[in-house]
Amino acid sequence: MNSGHIQGAQSTYRTLQVLRAIAGELGSGVSLAYITQRTGLSKPTVHRLLQALMAEGMVEKSDEEGYFLGPECYALGVIANQRYGLREIAATPVARIAADTGDSAFFCLRSEWHSLCLIREDGSYPIKTHVLQPGTRLPLGVGGAGIAMLAAMSDDEVEQCLAANAEECAAHFPNDQRADHLPRIAECRALGYGINRGSVVAGSWGIGAAVRDRHGRVLGALSVAAIESRLQPQRQRELGPRLIEAARTLEAKIHRAQRMR
Repeated sequence: MNSGHIQGAQSTYRTLQVLRAIAGELGSGVSLAYITQRTGLSKPTVHRLLQALMAEGMVEKSDEEGYFLGPECYALGVIANQRYGLREIAATPVARIAADTGDSAFFCLRSEWHSLCLIREDGSYPIKTHVLQPGTRLPLGVGGAGIAMLAAMSDDEVEQCLAANAEECAAHFPNDQRADHLPRIAECRALGYGINRGSVVAGSWGIGAAVRDRHGRVLGALSVAAIESRLQPQRQRELGPRLIEAARTLEAKIHRAQRMR
């Protein structure tokens, strides 16, 4: 592989790092210092990439609030949604789970070695956990949905994922290291659903069930999150099978939609 190709790929990766750092704040503006800290890139590199992204409409800057995703990102997202349509397909089962359980329900999409929260629907229970919001991006294995997706992958993919995310988890998720992931994966494979016992934020628990595409690849996961007292073992045993059933029903809908394209 020639150096020019490597350099181009590295530039693309860095650009995506910058966009993801901005997106991770869910619509709030971010500073140059924040992006530099989140990406690990130098300030001159981040500034150069931001200038290029603003020229293309991918990023906007507010003097008061910092950097935001720009209108071109929205336009691309609309086009991508026409291809995948997952938000529309998953919206009804997520809303049903929230209504049935009273807790917050989610559909998260797999994005390479990360999960991306696509839909959140809150139930009627007044005390909620706010760790996961639409647009939140987490390493696979982190959170109920992330555990479910990671456990549904092959052992080789698990190893690749853990290696790819090791640095990020060490820096930002001290309770989600390799030694933590492996027993959670084993538990999820035995039960059929993953359990997050407050590893990201103490007291915020969750369970998740993986969703596959029609080729058997991990596509995403349905999950429920609640305060610790609402997800103790007895309720885990009640909700886990219901999530699995909902995931299988969602898979069937997705498979039909994929065959029609």
